[in-house]
Amino acid sequence: MVFMKNMKILDNQKFNTQPISSEQSAIFLGNTNTGKNIDGCYLELCIKTGYNYLIFMTDDIPNEDMLHIHFLNESLDILDSATIGSMYSTGTFRDYNIQGENTVTFYFIGETQWKVEILENKEFTLPLISQSKGVSRKNIFSQYFKIYGNPKSGV
Repeated sequence: MVFMKNMKILDNQKFNTQPISSEQSAIFLGNTNTGKNIDGCYLELCIKTGYNYLIFMTDDIPNEDMLHIHFLNESLDILDSATIGSMYSTGTFRDYNIQGENTVTFYFIGETQWKVEILENKEFTLPLISQSKGVSRKNIFSQYFKIYGNPKSGV
């Protein structure tokens, strides 16, 4: 079960990342390396929601930037991850806005407004059928958050 409370943005003093390879970063709480790693090289946004974290990371690769969205528990274990983007697509993470207790909107690829909704409980999902165009997941049979978007092009 996911415990939701008000979503709040954490600054780089409380939650930060540092690239350890071209694909992954180490997670820091304060100035302490937690020993946990996540996909992505550049931290765009960290939102704390109850005991959990919603993390937005990009690869920082010109003309092929992807957005990795991670949902972590209080121990910084990854509960769910998804990626927006594809080969030769490019985008800039911008204009994010927290809406209510479980939703954040933002723009990325395809001049599309995307929406991430954190679910109250983990839900079953079907591979390929349940995802918006341009969204892929590692854990394809369950999800802790949904992504909504209808990109016109670029994905």
